[in-house]
Amino acid sequence: MPDSQQQSLKDKWRSLTQEQRDQIASKAGTTTAYLRQVLACGRKPGAEMAKNIELASGGDISRQVLRPDLFADLIQVA
Repeated sequence: MPDSQQQSLKDKWRSLTQEQRDQIASKAGTTTAYLRQVLACGRKPGAEMAKNIELASGGDISRQVLRPDLFADLIQVA
């Protein structure tokens, strides 16, 4: 993942309140600790978890950013 995308995910993590982090993790079917590993530490989620995080965040955290190697075909070119 490019450094700019990783920094964007770190910034996203920092911008979330603890309640938001807990809600996203719960809706995605994971823990807040795992969500932190993905957003703040650069851990790559599996395809299904990337999709779950995207859905749980209301699309705010996209699966294309989390796993561009798997979902590059979904990126729209302007």
